[in-house]
Amino acid sequence: MKPGIGWPIGIACILGATIVGNLVVMRIAGNDPAFSVEPDYYRKAVHYDSTMAQERRNLALGWQVRSTLSPITASDSAELQVVLTNANAEPLRGAEVAIMARFNARANDTLTATLREDAPGRYLTTLPVRHAGEWEVRVDARMGDAHWQDAQRVQAVRSTRLTDTAP
Repeated sequence: MKPGIGWPIGIACILGATIVGNLVVMRIAGNDPAFSVEPDYYRKAVHYDSTMAQERRNLALGWQVRSTLSPITASDSAELQVVLTNANAEPLRGAEVAIMARFNARANDTLTATLREDAPGRYLTTLPVRHAGEWEVRVDARMGDAHWQDAQRVQAVRSTRLTDTAP
């Protein structure tokens, strides 16, 4: 080996290690389920006026939505219930209701479902809920030409079963 060639080899090794380290960090950051990017965020920002128009339609319709999650079962599932009422607090029958739900601490993992009407104005689905805590539920309801969208926060809790313990 020629004298003085150690410095260029050392610098090349340091640069190579930096590149490999950066690639590893990018891979870890890209696969983190706690990190989330809003899908089509640029399109949504460009069409902000349509978002505000939807807000005005929601107000004009006067619909009210209440979302709740049942306690998480041992099989890591919970029933999501969405109750829809009109401006007169009467149940909305026959609506098409779809949701997108995500656990806030794992916002990259989203769940979607179409709900079934269980009773007048009450729509249900079972979701694979493994984490207790705050969830965001985006509700999309349609009835004829009427279209309503909104996001709500619900709390998921684990089902606790009390057992008797004999001394």
